[in-house]
Amino acid sequence: MATNDFTPFLDIFDGMEPFSGYVDKGYVIDFVGQRTDGEFHKIWGVNPEEIGDCELQTVLPNLSDGEGWFEYFNWVAAAREARGSYVMMTLGSCYGGQAVGSYLALQALNPMPAMLVAVDAVPENMAMTRKQFRDNGIDPDEHWMVDAAMSGDNKPVLFPVGTPGLGAQSCTQCNSGAGRMTILDMANRNGTMEHLAQSLLLRNSTGLVVDLEPGSDRDYPAEITFVSAITLRDLLTPFPRVDYVEADLQESEGLVFPPAMDLLTRKVRRVHLGTHTNTTHEVLEGMFRERDWDILFSYKPHQTYETPHATFEMNDGVITAVNPAVAYSS
Repeated sequence: MATNDFTPFLDIFDGMEPFSGYVDKGYVIDFVGQRTDGEFHKIWGVNPEEIGDCELQTVLPNLSDGEGWFEYFNWVAAAREARGSYVMMTLGSCYGGQAVGSYLALQALNPMPAMLVAVDAVPENMAMTRKQFRDNGIDPDEHWMVDAAMSGDNKPVLFPVGTPGLGAQSCTQCNSGAGRMTILDMANRNGTMEHLAQSLLLRNSTGLVVDLEPGSDRDYPAEITFVSAITLRDLLTPFPRVDYVEADLQESEGLVFPPAMDLLTRKVRRVHLGTHTNTTHEVLEGMFRERDWDILFSYKPHQTYETPHATFEMNDGVITAVNPAVAYSS
């Protein structure tokens, strides 16, 4: 199957009725009817007092939406092909929109029992994910909610905790050897080594606050803290088959996916990755190709693309891969 050939998929949303109806005050809603608390979007300038409390007609996704179209495509494609039962994982859940959207698409198009797995290391993000589930009629206690960072092994990792909803955190930089040495060097220069030791022993935190978006016109603070880590192998092991894995890990995808590629190829039907550097994008795409996955879509980050069907901008890159070794019987 040719990569980035949209022709076979242009009708993916055919037959779907986009949401139409009343939207509660303080909420936004998408084409599958997913309700999202405006509080979750305040970080992006949304005022919850100024949204909702109105009748709304949504529209089906358009390829010019860019990143969003690829996410919505996978919600619907995974839902249409599922058989018997459904398992979906969202790695770096933020407020849980990918899991809930996937679930609602499934129940609208191909209803069946489903297990959702949501992972995030920011406690406030997991609280938002649980609320997002409840706001959309899903009991989070019936699904697997994992308060941890994704990593390549289970050693606790240094992770920037703070600014919930931003979705810019990973353990890639601050947990690296260079990142840890930077923290030690700062403590040495500032004469705060004793404070660092106390904070680590008593609070599992360095006490160091960093700006997640340096150079922006506002501060996005996060405290570098030790958090528990879970691997993709840990998540996949309990399930005989996983229908869809979605991941937006802010460059940690380069740590998380390589150690699990063989297990992914045995168990997982579909993967959709947000990628954040060209190098990691190329490495991961190569790993999927080496194991004979079909790469449906591959667009590197921070570029504008012109296609015969639409022009779109990408902030994160995307890789959508489908595994022919995990197929469904009719």
